Amino acid sequence: MLAGKLPQLEAALAGLETLDPQSLAARIAKAGDRWPGARPTAEPANSAFDPPPLPPSYHLLAADGSQIHPDRHAGALFYLINIGSLHLVAGSGAAPQTHTRPALFHEPADLYDEFGGLIPNELIDGRRDAAELGELARLAQATAGEPSLALLDNGLILWLVLQVRDQPKRAVDEILRRYLGHLRELRDLGAAVAGVIDRPRHANVASLAHLGELPLESVDDASLKASPYLGLTDRALFDRQLAHGQRSAVFIHGSPVNRDFDKAGHQVHFYYLKTAGDTVLRVEIPVWVANNPRLLGLTQAAILADSAATDGFPYALARAHELAVIGQAERTQLESMLADALLRHGLPARPSTKAAAKRWLTGRRRHRV
Repeated sequence: MLAGKLPQLEAALAGLETLDPQSLAARIAKAGDRWPGARPTAEPANSAFDPPPLPPSYHLLAADGSQIHPDRHAGALFYLINIGSLHLVAGSGAAPQTHTRPALFHEPADLYDEFGGLIPNELIDGRRDAAELGELARLAQATAGEPSLALLDNGLILWLVLQVRDQPKRAVDEILRRYLGHLRELRDLGAAVAGVIDRPRHANVASLAHLGELPLESVDDASLKASPYLGLTDRALFDRQLAHGQRSAVFIHGSPVNRDFDKAGHQVHFYYLKTAGDTVLRVEIPVWVANNPRLLGLTQAAILADSAATDGFPYALARAHELAVIGQAERTQLESMLADALLRHGLPARPSTKAAAKRWLTGRRRHRV
């Protein structure tokens, strides 16, 4: 499969080498918001940077979350957000501190939106995203003034904002406000922040290479869709371009949602990093990390070091995920506890007829004829 894409790879990499930043600005403006490409920064698009030295000691913070969405067929109506986190002082030899913070929501104000409908799953996911960042801000309170990197297992863009047409706007705005507020807390505490995406499928830099090849007068929807790099991912590009430990140039995230982040001083940038086992990660960072050589270098070097023993993905994030996961046994126990609590208050705690029928059919013994 890779051999079949080699001509595409070579052509795209050559296109990155010949990008003209001055003429690109006019092309990007003409392409508009519907164009999903990366925006260049002052770093040449074909750059490759070796990792800087790590400080003798630094704090590595990681958080991940999971959730149980409300089930209208269950005996009790609720949702749960569980955040797992880790605080490791690299270079100290001390064991990492781990935390698990579950939050149960069962009050009517939690379960129903401003229109009286059951809260959409997307809003719960958005609240989980804000809670993950909030946990990192909480951990960073103890590391202020010391080298610190806060990691999320995902990108930094809050995709819920793209769904604002389908979701209650007031609730979305509140989640975005909290999310941006936590980014501000982390910035004020002096911590670097990075969202790590494993096996990214983005093609934003490949789209940038294509745009750079188009004459300005030819930039339109048809020409942008007719890319010779269709099916080529940025991961494939930088797998070929980067040596182990190197990062790519920093680019600006092209999503329209990034305007909200930009207004708040947290415009999202990204780069690609080759870690252990030739894994290529996409690392998303706010502008105040991208523009600070010390913080930017810490994201690269610390992610690289923490990925050495775990096949290329940061150990801290893998451990935070393990802490956050809600198993089926825990879910069953929680549902049973809630049902018991409802019964003690004289409230019915029965599953819906549909759920009961499914359990009966699934659980009954089958006989061969």
